[in-house]
Amino acid sequence: MIKKIIQLLAISILLLVIFSITPVLFLYISPDADIVSNGDVAEKLSHNKGEDFQFIILGDNHAGLIFDDSATLKLIRRMNREGRFEKLPIDFVAISGDITCRGSRWDYKTYNKIRSLIKYPVLSAKGNHDDDKDKVFFDKYAGSSEFSFIDRNSYFIVLDNTEGDISEKQFSWLEGELKKSEIYINRFIIMHKSPISSYQQSWYKPELNPWSYRFMKLCEKYKVDMVFTGHEHMYKKQSFGGVIYLTSGGGGMLTEIPGPDGGFLHYLVIRVHGDYIDYEVRKVSPPLWEYFTYYLWKDLFYRLKDIAY
Repeated sequence: MIKKIIQLLAISILLLVIFSITPVLFLYISPDADIVSNGDVAEKLSHNKGEDFQFIILGDNHAGLIFDDSATLKLIRRMNREGRFEKLPIDFVAISGDITCRGSRWDYKTYNKIRSLIKYPVLSAKGNHDDDKDKVFFDKYAGSSEFSFIDRNSYFIVLDNTEGDISEKQFSWLEGELKKSEIYINRFIIMHKSPISSYQQSWYKPELNPWSYRFMKLCEKYKVDMVFTGHEHMYKKQSFGGVIYLTSGGGGMLTEIPGPDGGFLHYLVIRVHGDYIDYEVRKVSPPLWEYFTYYLWKDLFYRLKDIAY
């Protein structure tokens, strides 16, 4: 009797694992979607009225690889249920870079299909994985990589720092945009790479570069409310000079660091009530097939490492 129960349980788990991979397979055989550029979305948002709204932030979905796409689809299913209670309108979703895995035509076509499944308007920042060798696909599928837009009482600036630095020309443009933003109640910046490492043990140390300090002092001077970044595949909140820096790199790409340190799949919901801003982290479990092939072993590795050391 016990043996039959175990066999039935094993078969049930196997069927659920197989079922969990089917959404991404259907994605790959689905037809191409219409392209909607950043400019199209920004123009639409400029017509919104009122002071109370929400928007969603995620980063590093890395479209084009089955592991990443499968996880992103699960996040999208969760995101699309956010507005079901209609408490506050969700105006848009912003992806803070690395929208593709390798910047190839396949990656961008896959990203465009994924984006079309999100029921809210989507804005795409540029990440270091998004450059193809001819540097044409981002422009074609997303539009401008550097722009600003207005949504209700808030001013948003999208900055391209995929090179890991910010040039003098960019700093001049950024300060000009920050000056324009002063007449608005709230100010937000979206870019791919954070000016300071989110994780002490990370290889990524931008704070060693001169642009980092300069950027953070500029944000402090103009009273930026929040800076949203990705690049590191984790969630982390930091605060400097009265500015909140949120790293959200759990949009689908496999997370490498321990879950308790922020290495989990997630997105952020930002709520704006006039001049009051708060947010929630939406942690999402990976698809079952991905859990058994990767996340189970990642978690086990870190647990054993903690015991050994």
